Amino acid sequence: MPEKTSSPTAAGSIARTVLKTLCTVVLTVLLIAALREGLHLLLWVDAKTGLHAGAGLLQILAADGDAKQEQVIAVGLMLLCFMLALVLVRWSERLLDRRR
Repeated sequence: MPEKTSSPTAAGSIARTVLKTLCTVVLTVLLIAALREGLHLLLWVDAKTGLHAGAGLLQILAADGDAKQEQVIAVGLMLLCFMLALVLVRWSERLLDRRR
């Protein structure tokens, strides 16, 4: 039986895929944390500007206390952060490949 040998490009490809996956997960977590902290700033912005847009947005996101709607909104925001992380990782990968 012939032995299977892994080529250097296959090992590099796997390592690159693992690195991209790790970067995507970390970036997703950071975006979710930034979004969570950013929502707290909406009331501060409202106080400084005299507008009520931030409070209105927070009221929409609260879904009038309906737990199911809040969960749907939370999952939607997490998916949005994940999609943004995917785009940022792919964009960064292309930028790095172009510099090589």
